[in-house]
Amino acid sequence: MIWWRPQLRVLFVCTANVCRSPLAEAMLRHRLRGMGLGRRIAVASAGTRPGQLGRPPDPRVVRLAQVYGVPLGRIRARQATPALLERSTHILVMEHAHSEELAQLAAGSVALQRVRLLGDYQPGAAAGRPVADPYFGDWQGFEAVYAQIDGALDGLLEQLVADLNLH
Repeated sequence: MIWWRPQLRVLFVCTANVCRSPLAEAMLRHRLRGMGLGRRIAVASAGTRPGQLGRPPDPRVVRLAQVYGVPLGRIRARQATPALLERSTHILVMEHAHSEELAQLAAGSVALQRVRLLGDYQPGAAAGRPVADPYFGDWQGFEAVYAQIDGALDGLLEQLVADLNLH
């Protein structure tokens, strides 16, 4: 058996880990595999609240992923923990409130220095733009979230590739 250790570990965080963060996890993992970087960069997701633990992604996220050909794999909702944050080299939150919740969860941790807003990676977008929660919205809201995450992943991938070259 061959063991491998990823050089980078990306963690996406949203509220319940059933819409935005699992979609971002699957989208980035899919892109990394296509680039041949799937073993060098590990990708995970988690939520700031425990209400949906163990649940698969929202059915609308499943449908959206199918429409765009993005495999979701066996993603299940889990809660962010201090240990998970410590293991992550890049922590991407969907909105400012998630940064604040992580700060309470892992007060004083150096991992908090690695927390960034995913929307800040979207080329040409205004800094501080959150990825809106589509949970209570319609299908167009889910498509808008997909497009926003897709755009932000362009910028994030540039950063990840640059970071790989530093290791």
